[in-house]
Amino acid sequence: MANKDAAFESLDKFERAILDLVQRDNTTTLRLMAEQVNLSTAAVQRRIKRMEEKGVITGNVAIVDPTAVGRPLTIIVEVMAERTSIDALEAMKAHFAVPEVQQCYYVTGEV
Repeated sequence: MANKDAAFESLDKFERAILDLVQRDNTTTLRLMAEQVNLSTAAVQRRIKRMEEKGVITGNVAIVDPTAVGRPLTIIVEVMAERTSIDALEAMKAHFAVPEVQQCYYVTGEV
């Protein structure tokens, strides 16, 4: 986590502006991003590559309309673990590693 914090702190105003743009729409062209942040296209491309290498940008995703792919329902479920050893939690994690499970959080203490 400390490396990620250091990487974020080292971002300048141009990189933060680029991040703002790619978080809203990562299909924005380099030319359009360059115009919006007042840099050259090559400079924007270098900064994006550097942020990927630093681990600031970890991937690109598409947000899919659940209804369009036949998954119009979101369900939130609480699962209580009887054992909380690392092995037991890893086994539970593996059990829920299916496409239907979008997110899973381990919460300690009272819910």
